[in-house]
This record gives sequence, structure tokens and C-alpha cells, in this order.
Amino acid sequence: MNNIISYKNKTVGILGVGMSGLAAAKVLLNSNANVFAFDDLKKKPPTLPKSNWINYQKWPWLELYALVVSPGIPINKDIKHKAIQLALNHNVKIINDIDLFVETKPKAKIIGITGTNGKSTTVALLHHILKLNKIKSVIGGNFGFPACEIIDPGDNGVIILELSSYQLDGASSLILNLASIINITPDHLDYHDNFETYISCKLKILNFLSDNGTLVLNKNNELLDTLITKEKYQGINILKTQTINSQDFINENSSLDGIHNQVNASIAIALAKNLNINDKKIKVSIKSFKGLPHRMEILYTSKKIKIINDSKSTNGESTAAALSSFCNVFWILGGQPKIDGIGKAKDYLDRVVESFIIGESYDFFATQISKYPKKIRLNKCTTLKNATELAIKKAQISNLKKIVILLSPSAASFDQFKNFEERGNKFKEIIDSQIREGVLIC
Repeated sequence: MNNIISYKNKTVGILGVGMSGLAAAKVLLNSNANVFAFDDLKKKPPTLPKSNWINYQKWPWLELYALVVSPGIPINKDIKHKAIQLALNHNVKIINDIDLFVETKPKAKIIGITGTNGKSTTVALLHHILKLNKIKSVIGGNFGFPACEIIDPGDNGVIILELSSYQLDGASSLILNLASIINITPDHLDYHDNFETYISCKLKILNFLSDNGTLVLNKNNELLDTLITKEKYQGINILKTQTINSQDFINENSSLDGIHNQVNASIAIALAKNLNINDKKIKVSIKSFKGLPHRMEILYTSKKIKIINDSKSTNGESTAAALSSFCNVFWILGGQPKIDGIGKAKDYLDRVVESFIIGESYDFFATQISKYPKKIRLNKCTTLKNATELAIKKAQISNLKKIVILLSPSAASFDQFKNFEERGNKFKEIIDSQIREGVLIC
């Protein structure tokens, strides 16, 4: 476990005890810091000593050296959490998990990857390529290890950070050798207030690139192509890839189906090349890439039906990528909607045969789908189990061939599930049960 010598005997507050907050507490306690932690929405975690769990109103603010704020708690909004305001009033340094990672002083090259969709797949694919080519690498940040728990792989190693807009918003001291913004579409607007602020947080990754560092973008992304030009950012190298560049590398890997995955692959390939891995070795590595759970994950295939778990698609842009990859779709969607609901997924409703809507917002999603000229049957299913079993039943009696039952919710999961992983795992359980019971045999 990391030991940050500069925090020895320092008094530190931690606001929020999710994964990153608990990781910060463990690292700081291991560094012999005096730690106070609190979360307005959670009880004391079992792993945290009782003596360290104290309401922020009772912290010794005059003694505090730093306040570590967990991602998801806005640092820069006009209306701030009371603990953040107390830190400002007492001139306490405000940092997040990424700043704490920097204070571990890693020697490895650091790559930062952000974007609204596709971050985790790109990070995982790049890590896979590096691992198969015997380059020590570690994944952390918003995916993989909490950033401050990353063990430095050393001078010849690589640290790949997945960076959310929350983490970029709060970070101040990160230095990157390579970076990429995959895409930017409206998301997390409850945190950022508006799309312009969200864009600014994503573009902040450019501020963290070292002198002569390299930013990789996809040339086909019109927004990024307009926002990021060599004229505006003269101190960095801007490398713009094209999706067509990835096609020879992907070959027949079904884990990278869809144009969106061609974008993800093109960026991972460009970053790998920048790390001096040649084309032949990259192609061989990609061939064995398995993809990630809950991201276009194939659960079942027969001559007639394919079942896909895309629970990670919590917004319309991501669901649009999924729908665009298939025809004859029996679409399971719904949950806690984002502001634009199905968003760009409406451009691919011609691929949908029937929709099976779950969660608290049936009327919201039904209204959006009903505006499409093609008549799409709407099924109010409430629960994921009802939706899945009905979709399977209807697919089996349909006269259509090559049907895809697709869970791609275009919504957050929090009305019925803890997170998208729990929702995706429940979907897997239902499919497994249908297989065991002999329902899925065609």
C-alpha cells in the first residue's frame, strides 16, 4: 500500500466514503496521517475505525492540512457543500483522489483517457495490448484501482487513468504524458448545470498534458475537431485518428462490434503506437481482447436469437451506438432518465421491433418513442425480470430471423438498482435462469 511521507502527522478530512474516499482513508492512515471521514448519505463503513468517523462540523478545522473531496461532490459550484465552504473559510487545501495520486510521485508514464462514452473499453483495450507486449501497466481512476492506491510500475511502466468529468473538475496537479478525449455528449448535467460547463471539465485534461505531450482524438468527431485545433493548443501534439484505421486491427473480434468500438480501438491503437508497439504486435493483441462486462456483452446466441447485455449504456448517445449495431431489436430500456432521455437513440429506432420499458419513467420513455413515425410496440414491464421474460417469449414466436434482445437502458439504474453493474448482473441471472429452465433453446 502507498505511503505518502509528506502526510505524516498531518490532519486530513475526507468528504464522501465511496471507493475513492475509502481508498484515500486507507492510504492516509498508512501514511500516519490523522484522518477524519464523513459521508452525509452513508453509515460508517465497517473497514473504517470508529475513531476516524466524525461529522465534519466537529472536525478541528484550524488544524486541517487538506480536505479530500470524493468524485460526485461538486467542488467548484457556486453553492457548495458545507464542508467545502468550511475548508475555504479556514484556508484548508481542497484536493481529490487524483491530486492524492500525484502526491505518491509515480515514475511511470501516465496516460489520461476521458470522454462521455467508451472510456473503460478504450482503457481496457490499451491495457490488454500493453500487457501482451510485456509492458508493465496499471489501470486506475474511474475504472480499475482507486487512483491513490495505484502501485507505481516504475520508469519503464505505464499508468492508464480513466478520468471522469468529476475527477477532472476537482483535480489541480496532474501531469500526463499522453491523453485522449474520446467524445463529448450531454451527460451528468445535474452536476455540471449545463453542457458548456461539462465540456470545460472534459477539456481540462489538456491543461494536464506535459510540454510537448500528445493528445489523441478521433477525426470523425465534429465537436472535438472544432474545439481542439493546433492553432488553439500550440504547446501540445494533436494526433487525430480515423475509425477506418482500426478496421484491419479489429478483424473478427465480436467484442469490438459497432462504429463506436472502432473509435475506441482507433484511439487505443494510436496510443499503443506512441508507446513504440508495432502494428503486427497490436493486431495479435487485439485478437484476444474479450471486452468488458455490461458493455455490448453477448450472453446468448442461437440461430434465431442473440442476447446482449449493454447495461452500461446510461445515456442516449451510448444506446444509439448499441442500436446502430443491430437490426430486429427487441429493446429493453428505462430506469431513471437523463435530461434528454433516449437522445440520439431516436435516430436508430428503425432498428427496433418492440420496446420493453422498465423502471419509474414509463410515460417519459413511451412518449419519446411514440413520436417516431414507425409504429413500435410499447410494453410496460416495470421490472427487468418481466421485461426480459416477455422479450424472450415474443422473440421466440416472432417470424423474424436474427433477432437481438438488447438491454441498453438509456437511463441510470438508481430507481431499482445500486448501479449499472447490479442491473447488468441481474439481467445475466435472468438469462441464466431461462437457459436452465429450458426456455432458451431455439
